[in-house]
Amino acid sequence: MAEQVVILLLDKIADYLIEGAAGLWPKDLKLRDQIEWVEGELRRMQCFIKDVDSRQDADERVKNWVADLREVAYDTDDILDSFVYSLVQGQQRGVLVTFLKRYFLSFNELILCRKLNDQIKRIRIRLQEISDRKSTYGIGNIGIGTEGAGFAASRLQERRRSSVHVCEDIVGLVEDVKIIESQLIHGESRRCVVSVVGMAGIGKTTLAKRVYLKSDLKEHVDCCAFVYVSQNFRAREILQELGKKLMGNVGGDFGRASNEELREIISSFLESKRYLIVLDDLWNFADWDDLKAAFPEEKNGSRILLTTRFKDVALYADSKSTPHELCLMNDEDCWKLFSKMVQLDRESSASLPPWAEELGKQMLRRCGGLPLAIVVLGGLLSRKDATFNEWQKVFQSMHWQLRQEPMQYGDVLALSYMDLPHYLKSCFLYFGLFPEDFEISARRLMLLWVAEGFVLPRGQQPLEDVAEDYLEELIGRNMVQVAKRKSNGRIKACRIHDLLRDLSISIAKEEHFLDFIHGDVNADSVTTRCRRLGIHSGEISITENTPKVRSLLCFDSVESNFKPRKVKLLRVLDLEGAYLTQLDSEIGNLIHLRYLSLRETWLKRFPSTIGYLEKLQTLDLRSTLISPIPLAIWKLLNLRFLYFNELKEMVVDPPKDAALTHLQTLQGLCISQKSRIENGLDKLTNIRELELHGELYAQEAALEKWILNSKNLECLKLHANPVTAFVVDAHTKIQDFDRTRLSIPKSTMFADHFFLSKLHLDGYIKKLYDVEHFPPNLEELSLKDSYLMEDPMPKLEKLQNLRVLKLKQCAYVGKELVCSSGGFPQLHLLKLSFLTLQTWRIEEGSLCNLKQLEIVECKQLKILPRGLHPLTSLKDLRLGYMPHEFALKARDRAGENWYRIHRVPPL
Repeated sequence: MAEQVVILLLDKIADYLIEGAAGLWPKDLKLRDQIEWVEGELRRMQCFIKDVDSRQDADERVKNWVADLREVAYDTDDILDSFVYSLVQGQQRGVLVTFLKRYFLSFNELILCRKLNDQIKRIRIRLQEISDRKSTYGIGNIGIGTEGAGFAASRLQERRRSSVHVCEDIVGLVEDVKIIESQLIHGESRRCVVSVVGMAGIGKTTLAKRVYLKSDLKEHVDCCAFVYVSQNFRAREILQELGKKLMGNVGGDFGRASNEELREIISSFLESKRYLIVLDDLWNFADWDDLKAAFPEEKNGSRILLTTRFKDVALYADSKSTPHELCLMNDEDCWKLFSKMVQLDRESSASLPPWAEELGKQMLRRCGGLPLAIVVLGGLLSRKDATFNEWQKVFQSMHWQLRQEPMQYGDVLALSYMDLPHYLKSCFLYFGLFPEDFEISARRLMLLWVAEGFVLPRGQQPLEDVAEDYLEELIGRNMVQVAKRKSNGRIKACRIHDLLRDLSISIAKEEHFLDFIHGDVNADSVTTRCRRLGIHSGEISITENTPKVRSLLCFDSVESNFKPRKVKLLRVLDLEGAYLTQLDSEIGNLIHLRYLSLRETWLKRFPSTIGYLEKLQTLDLRSTLISPIPLAIWKLLNLRFLYFNELKEMVVDPPKDAALTHLQTLQGLCISQKSRIENGLDKLTNIRELELHGELYAQEAALEKWILNSKNLECLKLHANPVTAFVVDAHTKIQDFDRTRLSIPKSTMFADHFFLSKLHLDGYIKKLYDVEHFPPNLEELSLKDSYLMEDPMPKLEKLQNLRVLKLKQCAYVGKELVCSSGGFPQLHLLKLSFLTLQTWRIEEGSLCNLKQLEIVECKQLKILPRGLHPLTSLKDLRLGYMPHEFALKARDRAGENWYRIHRVPPL
């Protein structure tokens, strides 16, 4: 990870030099020369770091050298941030009058420059020493002629090669074996690549071996071979091994043939034959490109079975085949496998001593359903005396014990980390800050990454979108698990497997990347070099021992003695869920702060010193009781994400000079008769995501103009609920209340909003927009309390890009819906909830791509439409609070051929 640390530092130095040249900081030529030398030396080292960073496990000298360089980078970062902090503090105190400061350095600034100059000189000396040690200890020659995966990769590769003909236990994989066998035997005549994808240690190789050795698959092919590819890929060795296994000695002298000749020899042999080739543990696109020419496409049903940790590699090998993704074991299968490994009879498990099953299952919970960890644990216990004391010793030091095993699961998992590109290593280690089994909001995580500086620019793409790509890549590499997805398929929440979390914490602590506090453990126990700190329950107790902390994340914490001055270099302060009675006004001194979350703190007052946080990018005030909102918020020029309270109306009236030109997201803003959109809000036209609620009708004209001018909108949510809210029952007639108080601005048109893909309208709409007035690229539409009298389907079904449609409470108050032929060509999800619907007709050719249908609290709907029967794309029918008779009829229909029925709460 040293490479990423250096890259981030180089960016900071570049910013310093630019701001110095612009006159924002003192112009000291000697200081500038010193810093430029440091920048140049770090850039010269950068390429070398990239090479040796992945070989730290192979040589202790490399590990120490990289650690020394990382610590110098950290110290340089601290020096620059401390200098800026002191400089800004002095300027805020007004050391000299403005006139003199325009022409002279203040005495305070001179002292700071001299101090910084001395510190940078010492950094230069340390860097020079590090550079000299590279040649003195021969570090520059380490690894020449070898791959960067290190010893762990070599050990694992040898172990797996030697065990190809050992068929391991397939507990929990019986159904997976059947699925893979079916795909290999049946299906298309073209040469297909059948892929098995999953995280390290989940059983991909075990499944492949079982299918290859024990099934009747070989009766359907003319020849077959099993080769282990590995991260330490060498095309020549793989091709030679493949040739020998297919042809034996008949193939000639493989040792002298070139790679191209080897591919030609193998391809010629396989031509006109129906073959099965197993490529176990493929790591990247280039490896597949080096091998695929050896496999001819004869359209005779030949198959390649490929196992990989990376879904994108599987899709690259064959984009027409859906990868088979393995899941973690359930509790029952975990116990079966564990029992076998400790040589216990599964059939007599009931006769085991009570402590054995209870303690064994406690240990299994720490394995998190990962087969490799269970096998290692079981093998360890099989060599121990079967006594409570011996098992208890293993349990108390379980992770340490497992790391001592010859077949270390840590080695297997570590390979995935070592293979990560530099920009993903910091992102992966960051998961160690979160508590075990914690479900992490994807939005929260991505904004934290951006604030930390982990996300590197990609052209004009917003950093938050790049961060989302990072998360998708970690998921594709099976380093992170998806906990929830949004209706449009994007990630809503994620989590990390406990063993991968242990790996991230182990590496992160060693590199001083992070540390955390449990319960009442004092912060004094945290190393002084810790860069990030997580508080997992208990009091927020920050001491003078943590001056270098850049990030503070709290979970299930309560306020106690939190003083911002003790962590003056903070970039991230996430107090979500920590109960706070007050926030110290010294918060304004955290000039490096990029991210501030006070969500669910129930804070009542917010200091006006917030206006000093000039670098703040994210401010989250959801679930707080803050009133009033300081006007200083509207002068935070770098603010990109602003979340107001969704529980208590925060009626905000910004000043006329509001200048949040970089604002991307504005949520929870309440509009009332007191609001003046034209006084400042209407200037915020670069917004990508906007959520408004309140008495929208009171500012109808100004609101329509603001939305019309916001051409970059991607998501718009309008909730037309009055400040004094009242409930309207689903069966109340529309004439019984004042419609204007719940109306969506009637003349709002979206035809020119090309980027607007998500539209949520919660409020009365007299008449649904014509098709040409909807956003041309709309993908998700949600309507609620619209009280539409006419069937909306004839218009909505013409939206060619619509993938998600939700008609919620009183969106439509009619009795019949009709989906006509050819309508909704791209719709994947349809939700109908709290409607007075009685009949629903689906004509042939409509909803041809529907995958999920959700019906909640539509009690007058008696039966599913017959038009659903031909929809083979439908996989899930979700019912919530529907009549029992309806559920029975739906279950009968499901038995005909296609979908699964789930019960869902009426949300």
